Amino acid sequence: MKKTLILFCLLFLASTVIAQTSSSSFGVGVNAGLLYPIIQDDQGTGTIFGIKAIYSLGGVLTVEPNISFVKYGDPTSNISGVTGLYDGFEGSKVTSYGVDGILGGGGGAGIHPYFIFGVGLFNTKRDMTLQDNTDLGFSGGLGLEFGMTSALSIDARGKFYVIPIDGGGSKKSASATAGINYYFGK
Repeated sequence: MKKTLILFCLLFLASTVIAQTSSSSFGVGVNAGLLYPIIQDDQGTGTIFGIKAIYSLGGVLTVEPNISFVKYGDPTSNISGVTGLYDGFEGSKVTSYGVDGILGGGGGAGIHPYFIFGVGLFNTKRDMTLQDNTDLGFSGGLGLEFGMTSALSIDARGKFYVIPIDGGGSKKSASATAGINYYFGK
């Protein structure tokens, strides 16, 4: 966990130094929304909050080191009057450290659609069962950035996550978030 945090900080610092020495732009952003488990009986719909650094490479490619905090909802049976296997469990807490590649977007006034491709480490904890796993996962999705000024924009995105787990299989979920981005020097 400490190695992951150190790696994230190094990526953030490197992107800051590069942004200040080139014609590219640098920014920060925050977002929040809902996370929907896909084919997971052991989780309910939850919330997600994230922060990110934004490093535009000057064209249509942007790199976003990010950290997100997820709290899944408690699982319940979908059948009225029937007790499910996971009823009474608590939802997991997930902290993810990742890097997203953005194709399109890039800030500035106007509407900017984009594609998202990402990789990250996902630390999943559930206190009730003493679960504490860290797995490498992948994400992808679409977004739309509404630039109100050259430096300030509203960002809406949908992402799909796949986290392979030990013993085969994977955990899948989708998120819908909205947030604010601020670009320095624009």
